[in-house]
Order: sequence, then structure tokens, then C-alpha cells
Amino acid sequence: MLVIDEVYHHTALQISSSDLLYLIQRLKVKKENEIETLKQKIEQFEQKRRAEEVAYQSLSTVRKWFAGHPASHHQAVEYMVQVKERFRKMEQIRRRIRELDQIAERIKHPDSIERDEIELAPDTIRELRQLSETEDVQA
Repeated sequence: MLVIDEVYHHTALQISSSDLLYLIQRLKVKKENEIETLKQKIEQFEQKRRAEEVAYQSLSTVRKWFAGHPASHHQAVEYMVQVKERFRKMEQIRRRIRELDQIAERIKHPDSIERDEIELAPDTIRELRQLSETEDVQA
């Protein structure tokens, strides 16, 4: 199967459809692992924040006064960086996984006109090349 760059309209890869499906599935698994890693980082941040809050609340009034407490805007910025940005990233990865599913369906059920070629985005081709190098698949 010929993999054609949809931007530059040239043949980027020549690979069997089964190998291409395998690489797409591996890429999908890799993206799902990225989501799990992001979820773990969010959970670690939440646990750390809860532990700090419990420690602060357990202090006496005088110690609280000396210890100080981060300003609410600092906490908001930290939350945005640690949680909201990661949620955005997870949504982007989920969108990418849906695109990979669509590509896999196009490979499994090709149109009668384009049986031996498929157009893919340059980013997808780059990721497939990198993955084929690490997976030792002939691309």
C-alpha cells in the first residue's frame, strides 16, 4: 500500500496494509498510554495538594500565621498548569486516537477506487516512520 502525503502529494511510504494497520494500532496504544500518564500526574498533584492542605489545617493558629498560605491566585495558576492544561492535552490525544481509528477503518474497508493508496497527514506519516523504526517493521 502506498502512503501519500496529503499536503505535498508524494509517496511517503510503501508498506503492506497489515503492517500499516499494526503500526496504527501500536500508535493508538502509545497515545492511550500517554493519557494514562497524564491522569497519573493529575492524581499525584491532587494528592499532594490535599496533603498540603491537611498539614496546613493541622497547624495551630500562631503557626498558621507564621507559615502563611499561598495566595489564591497562585493556587489557581498552579491548578491551571497542573490540571487544566493536562486535560486539554488529553482531549487532543483523544481526538488523535479517533483520527487513527478512522484511518484504520479506511484501510480495513478501502474504496473501490483507491485500493492501493491512502492519504495521510504529514504528522501521522512522521509518527508512523518513527514507530516503524522502533518496531522493526519494513516501511
